[in-house]
Amino acid sequence: MEKITKNAKTIVKDVSSKGVIVLQISQHDKYDADEDRMLKGAFTKTFKEGKQVHLVDHKVGTSTYVGLPIAKDAENLIIDSQLNLEKNIARELLSDYDFSLKHGRSLQHSQGFIPVKDRYSTNEKGGYDFAEVNMKEYSTVIFGSESETPVHAIKNAESALKWIESLEMRMKFGFMSDERGIEIEKHIEQIKLILGSPSNDTTLELEKKAAEAPLSIFNYL
Repeated sequence: MEKITKNAKTIVKDVSSKGVIVLQISQHDKYDADEDRMLKGAFTKTFKEGKQVHLVDHKVGTSTYVGLPIAKDAENLIIDSQLNLEKNIARELLSDYDFSLKHGRSLQHSQGFIPVKDRYSTNEKGGYDFAEVNMKEYSTVIFGSESETPVHAIKNAESALKWIESLEMRMKFGFMSDERGIEIEKHIEQIKLILGSPSNDTTLELEKKAAEAPLSIFNYL
């Protein structure tokens, strides 16, 4: 098998002002959206011997390389990740973590791994049970496959107003680069254009307009 990226509902346990994020990157013995499971012990060897890196959205490159693990707990799949606060992207990410936790939400995480040969098998649900994997990286992502984030699109005027409020709050909260701030301002204007549609627009039409607009506002919450 080639490298696989696997999302799961994850928990951010702590965020330090010095850039240390304590996060759970997966869960043992639990089916994910693909009916796959990470069996207990699957990460023991790779956590001990591997040299993982912290990325954003699994994109390999200096612009998305944000940190390194300074502690790894294979039993609970918890990583203490040190962000490189010399980089704008890492300071921005730290601010996103703080912002999300302040508002009762958690950024999601995903791991990129290569299954170890002869250490995985098909399970009763048709997915794979991974007994051992070689994890290469873990990433901060917007939505994990088991995410409980309730809003995935602008479906009506009320949800659109809530997104505008959240985006404006994010603009005022913590570190944000000028480039990212300009992008968020553009997204706010796009949402306002949707809201400015004729009042007889149905919810379905609003949803269609939202889907057609190039909105990637989830990247900012």
